[in-house]
Amino acid sequence: MSAASIQAIQVYPIKSSAGISLSSSWIDEFGLSFDRRFVLSRENGQFITGRTDTKICLIQANITASGLILTAPGMEPLVIRYQDFSQNYRQVTVWKSDISALHCRHEYDLWFSRYLGKECQLYYFGEDSRRTVKRRKEQVAFADGYPLMMISRASLDDLNRRSPDDFTMAHFRPNLIIENCEAFAEDTWSRIRIGEVEFDLPKPCTRCIFTTVDPKTGIKHPKMEPLNTLKSYRQLENGDVAFGYNLVPLNRGQIAVGDEISVLKRHDAPVFTTGKVKSAPVKPTTAKQGSFTLVCQKIVQETHDVKSFILTPAQGSASDIAYQAGQHLPISLTIAGEKVNATYTLSSSPTRSGHLMITVKRVPGGRVSNYLHDEFNIGDSLSARAPGGKFHLNSADTSKVLLLSAGSGITPMLSMLKAMTDQALDNDVVFFHSARSEQDLIAKDEVAALALHHGNCRVSYTLTRSATPKWTDYQGHLTSHMLAKIPDLIQRQVFVCGPASFRESAKQLLLSLGLPESAYHFESFGAPKKTGQEKLPEPGKQPEPGKQPGQAKQPKMAKKVSILFDSWDKQVEGNNSEPLLDQGEAAGLILPYSCRGGMCGSCKVKLESGEVEQLASDGLSDLEKEQGYILACSCIPATDVVISQG
Repeated sequence: MSAASIQAIQVYPIKSSAGISLSSSWIDEFGLSFDRRFVLSRENGQFITGRTDTKICLIQANITASGLILTAPGMEPLVIRYQDFSQNYRQVTVWKSDISALHCRHEYDLWFSRYLGKECQLYYFGEDSRRTVKRRKEQVAFADGYPLMMISRASLDDLNRRSPDDFTMAHFRPNLIIENCEAFAEDTWSRIRIGEVEFDLPKPCTRCIFTTVDPKTGIKHPKMEPLNTLKSYRQLENGDVAFGYNLVPLNRGQIAVGDEISVLKRHDAPVFTTGKVKSAPVKPTTAKQGSFTLVCQKIVQETHDVKSFILTPAQGSASDIAYQAGQHLPISLTIAGEKVNATYTLSSSPTRSGHLMITVKRVPGGRVSNYLHDEFNIGDSLSARAPGGKFHLNSADTSKVLLLSAGSGITPMLSMLKAMTDQALDNDVVFFHSARSEQDLIAKDEVAALALHHGNCRVSYTLTRSATPKWTDYQGHLTSHMLAKIPDLIQRQVFVCGPASFRESAKQLLLSLGLPESAYHFESFGAPKKTGQEKLPEPGKQPEPGKQPGQAKQPKMAKKVSILFDSWDKQVEGNNSEPLLDQGEAAGLILPYSCRGGMCGSCKVKLESGEVEQLASDGLSDLEKEQGYILACSCIPATDVVISQG
C-alpha cells in the first residue's frame, strides 16, 4: 500500500452548513481558511446547531472573492459581502464558550429567519473575535472544540460493512479525508506532517446525534444510524462514541489534495469498552423456528467475484435469530420457478445483532452464487432456516486460537474475529489467510481494523500466485515453514476452513508439527462430491467377502428403490441417484436439515435396514456411526431402505 495521503479537503463556511471541496488551503491556528467562520445565533446569543435545526445542513455556500453566495431549498440565493458587514460585536455562546462575534447584516438575518422559521442572526468570526476552549490554550473559531477533524476512507468503509445502511463522509463532516491507509490507522497517529504543516492529534472525535441526519434531506435516521452501529464497537470508557480524529495545527502553511502524510509520532489506540463485560455464550438454538424470510438491505462488492449480502428479517428483529460465530445459514431461493437450496456461512457475528450477512463467491456454473451476484438486489427476499453447525467458537477453548482459511473459507473466520473482538476476549489470536492474489483478499481492511481493536491478534497472508513488488507477506501455498513461525502453535485451537485440498494439506502440516488432532477443527464448503463414496451395509450385515467397509462398488444402473420413512409413516417410491433428504422433501415430508452438506448433523436419521451410498459423515460422531445413524442430505439409497428418527 502506498503512503497515506489527502483525498479531499472540506470546509463548512457556516457552522452546520453543507461542505465545500477545496483543492488546497491555507492553515492557520484556527484551521482551514473559510472553515466555520460564520455561525447562526438566536436573539439571546445562543448558537444554533444542525443537531436541533437540521435544515441548516441543506444550506449550500459558494465562496467568492467578496464573500459567499448561499442557496437553500425554497429560497432565493443570498449574496453575502464582507464589505456590507456591520461593525457591531456581540457575545455569542458556542457550547460553554463566550465569543465576541461580528454581527453581519439585518437583511441576512431575515433570509435565515424565513428559511428556519424562527428569529435568528448571522455572525462572523472577525478580526477582533477571540475564543479559547476551556482546558486548552489553542484558539478555535466556531468549531466545536478543535480546529480540524480527519477520517480515513477505509474507516468509513469499515463502518458501512457493519451497518445496515450506507453512509457518506458528509454524515461526519471531516475537514480532511484520508486514503491509502488501513481502517482506523488514524487512531494511532500522535503527530503528523501534511504539506507544510505539522499537526498534533490530541484525541478522537466524539460523535453526536448530528451524524444521524441525512445530509441530502435533513431528516434524522429512524433507527439512529450510524450512531447505533458505532456504539457497538467504537464506544469509549466514558460512554462517548468516537469516529475520526481531531487535529491541532502547530504552524501555518499550505496543504493540498494529494499531499502525503508523514507519521512523526504514534500513540496507543483508544480503548473501546464495547463488549468489555463478556457476553454470555450464544445459545445454539434460535428464537426463530422453521423457515423465515430475510430481506436484502445492502450489497457490498468485496472483490471482483465476491459480494456480501446484508439481510434483516421481514418480521421481527435479527436479534431473534441466535447463532454462534462460525455457523452457517441454510437458505432457499426460487430460481426460474424452481426452489433451490443452499448454505452459506454467516460472516456477521451474533455480537452485532442488527443484521445477518453472508459473503458469497461467484462459482463458475454455480446456480445459486451466480443468481445472487447477477439477479438478487436490495429489497429482494429469500427464505432461511435456523443457523446451525458444529464449527463455532464455543466448541473449544479460545484462550489461544489460530484462524486458518483459504479463499471464501474466510467467512466463518470473519464472524469469529468479530465476536472475539466485540466481547473483548483476553485471548491470543492468529489470523492466517491464503488467497490467489492481492485482488482476491476479502475484507482486508476490515480484518486489519478488527485486529487493531482486539489488541492481541496477528494477521498474516500468503498469495498463491505472483504478487506485486510491494507485497511483504508470504507467497506460495501453505507450508510447514509458515506455520512453524506461529508462536505457541501446538498450544492453539486451530479452526480451518477452505477447499478440501487446503484443509487436507493444513491438517497434515499441523499434525506433523505436533498439533493434537483434538485441537484441529474444520469446516468444509460446498456439497460433497459423489466420488469415493462409502457404501454402508445393512445394519448387522457383514461386508461382502473380499471387501472392506467403506470400499465403493462399481456404479450401478439407475433403478427404483423403496424408501420407508418409518417415523413419518410414509412409503416413497424413490431412486438410487438422489439423497434421501431430497426424495423425502419431494414426497411432501418436512425433514430437519441445516447445511445440506454433511457437516452439521441436523438431518441425522437412523438406517434401520437396507444399504446406502454415504457421501459425507462429518456431522456424525463415531458413536452415532456405530449405532447406524446416517445423514439424510448425504446418503443415496442403494437398495430398499427403512429409516427412522432413531
